[in-house]
Formats: sequence, C-alpha cells, structure tokens
Amino acid sequence: MSDNSRNPSDDELAASHLAAVRKLDMAYAELLRGIAEMQDRELHKGFNSLTQFQTENDRITKGEALARERAADLLYRQRGPDPPPLAEVGEALANGLINREHVVEICKVTNILSDKVPAADLVAHQRNLLVLAQQARPHEVRKVGRRIVDFVEQNSKTAEDDDREQVNPQCELSVWQAKNGRWQLRGALDRLGAQTLQGLLGVLAKPKPKDTATGAPDPRSTAERQGDALVEILELAARCDDLPVQGGESATLMLRINLDEMTTNQPVLVNDSTYVSMNTARRICCSGAAVTPAIFRGGAENLTLGRSSRTATKAQRKALAVRDHGCAFPGCTRTPKWTEPHHVVFWTNSGRTDLNNLVLLCGRHHRVIHHTDWQVHMISGRPAFYAPRWLDPAQTPQYNFAHRAPDRATA
Repeated sequence: MSDNSRNPSDDELAASHLAAVRKLDMAYAELLRGIAEMQDRELHKGFNSLTQFQTENDRITKGEALARERAADLLYRQRGPDPPPLAEVGEALANGLINREHVVEICKVTNILSDKVPAADLVAHQRNLLVLAQQARPHEVRKVGRRIVDFVEQNSKTAEDDDREQVNPQCELSVWQAKNGRWQLRGALDRLGAQTLQGLLGVLAKPKPKDTATGAPDPRSTAERQGDALVEILELAARCDDLPVQGGESATLMLRINLDEMTTNQPVLVNDSTYVSMNTARRICCSGAAVTPAIFRGGAENLTLGRSSRTATKAQRKALAVRDHGCAFPGCTRTPKWTEPHHVVFWTNSGRTDLNNLVLLCGRHHRVIHHTDWQVHMISGRPAFYAPRWLDPAQTPQYNFAHRAPDRATA
C-alpha cells in the first residue's frame, strides 16, 4: 500500500480542516471582489439590479445579496485615488485570516459610526475589531462592536441630554395575568438598571450543580433559570437580606475610572459592559447601591501571598479585574464576574499566589489551559497565550484585545 493511501494522523486531519476553512474564506473574498467590479460597471446582465442578478442566478435571499454588496463596497470598491474604507479587512479576508461573519460585524459598526466619529477614530475602531476578529468568534466581535458604538453614542451626548435621561429614566414594566393563571412580564430598562439586573442574574441564574446521585445536569432552560432568579431577587428584596456572592465578590456595580480622567466628562465603564456619563457615575457612588469603584492609574498594585495561600484574596481579584478586564484568553469577552484566578505556574508545581503568577480565565478557557496544548506565560506583567504547535508553529504570543476600551482607540 502506498504512502498516499494511509490514513492521516490527528494533527494532519486538523491541519487539513483549517486549510479548507482558509480556502473557503479566500474564495469569499474573490466573490466580493467580483461583485465590487460588477458594481463599478453597473453590470447585471439584463436583470433589474445586481441584487436581482444574484438572487436569480446564485439562488440566495435578497438579504444575503444586499449584505454581499455592502461588504464588497466597503472592502474592495475603489473610490478614485482613495482606497476602500475597509481595505485592511478585505486584505485579511483574502488571506484567510478572518471569515464572512467577521466581515458582517465589522461592516455593521462601520455603517453606524461612519457619520458619527472623525475618520481617524473610525479607522482605529476598525483596526481594533480586525485584530480581535483574527482571534475571536463573530459573536464576540459583535459584542465588542456594540460596546464601541455604545461608547461613541454616550460620548456624543451633552450634559443636558444625560441629565434629562437620568431624571426620567425610560424604564417600563407591564405585568398581567394570562388565561392559564400564570403572570406575564414585559418591559424595558435603562442602561444602569439593566446592568444591575444582569449582575444579579449572573449570581442567581447559574445552573445548579449536577445531581450527586444521578449525575444529571440542571434540567431548566435559560429562561426558566432567569425566571426562578427573578423570584429569588424579589424574595431577597422583601427580606432585605444580604445578597449572595459569586466568585468571592458581592453582586455589585463595578465602575472602571481612570484617575487621570476623573475631572473630565469621559464616559465611565460599568461592569465592563456599558457606559454612563461621569456625572451619573458620581451619582451612583453617592447612592446606597453596592458599588465597587475600580479607580486606577497605570498597572495594578503588586499584591503577593507567596505560598501562604492557594486561593486569591478579594483584593487580588479586584486587582486582576483592573489588569485583565475579564477572561484574558485571546478573543474572550467574559467579564470578571464570570472568571476565576488561574495560577500560570500551577500551585501543585510550587506556583505562588502572586499577581504576576495569576491570570483571570472563564470556566471554558480555564479547562482549555489545563486540558489542551494551549499555554500561558507572563510577559512584562501581561498574560501571553501560545497556541498548540500544530496550529501555530511560530509560537507567536497572543493577547486578548476584546477588552480594549473604545476610548483608547487612537492611543
């Protein structure tokens, strides 16, 4: 039997899969280039439009045809002497570094911000999303894109606009009883109210541990778990008891404020998720709410425990939250609430419980580091990740750019 007929090894099969995916992405880039050329020539071969040409001949939906045309226009359509607005994204797609879904998310942000920010800021935001797209899945690019749009829109509001919103927050709740006797709820919350609710649900709506007798997981759906959590929130409020904790932290609002910017009107990041004005942040700090202000300048404080303790302290967790902003694995968007400190040098290998040996990881990526060939090392005080050699023979250090603040876009 010849060598050509042998079964591929596991590594070869995985590499073959990645090569096929890259070819698919490069083929999509070639498709968009052709559509851009057809747009320039106004070519649709007797059909009413290029959109109709595609729906009839390619047998695709009108929505897909329009999405292709928008992407082709931004990535590959020349505008006189100027390059296409997303030329760098087009080049990355042509090289198989990102895929169609990444392109869709970057185009969405570009369309929303094109007339809202200076050209230099728009380019910087696009580059940040492009860097993220090369290490993250499309839904994580979407999440960061929404955060960028959120920051821009919040930053564009005047003090009068913000005061008007805060005096009359647009929160709504409709409650009615259905024919089956159960009560139905429908409503809307403002930014801050939504963050408070999400913080509580994050604590209370987690799946229950597996049944110790049968090993069965929590059978409830996400909606059922959140419904049960809402009832528990109401019961807690009625009793006025202290709220439970998650990962050693109370269910609080985390305000991330740069000390050098406290006298400015820069928006403030709440729970690593949404932005409020500095005036609103000051009001929150004066209220009776459970608030943790993460006020920082430069790097986090160097807190060390050595070998005296295996688990990180509450102070260390807060310092890690300021440094890592959430799960540090490349492309992950999980916020600090959903993470746990991981020893870079394992505790069982004499690793120390010091900040320079700790990194925040979500549950999924904690398992990846422990049970796959991915590795993490500290470089100049930052966690750097290394993919398995079959995926990255060059062993290039990778960092998480998903938590990069939009206000640092031009830095």
